[in-house]
Amino acid sequence: MNLVEKRDFIHSRLHQVDESLIDEFYKMLRKEEILKTKLTIRAIKSENDIKSGKLFSRTEIEQKTNNAVQ
Repeated sequence: MNLVEKRDFIHSRLHQVDESLIDEFYKMLRKEEILKTKLTIRAIKSENDIKSGKLFSRTEIEQKTNNAVQ
C-alpha cells in the first residue's frame, strides 16, 4: 500500500474511530509539530551565533565538558 492509499484509508475511517484514538493521534501529531518548531528555532539561533562569532574552540568545549563531568 503506497502513501496515498494509506492516507485515503485513514481518512475514510476517521469518522468511525472513538474519541480516545483521535486524541492519541492528535497528541502524536502535535508533539511532532512542536519538536519540529523547537528544532527550527534552535537551528536559526545557532546560525545567528555562528554569524555573530559566538563560537567556542574545541579546547573550550573540552574544558566545559570535563568540568560538567566532575
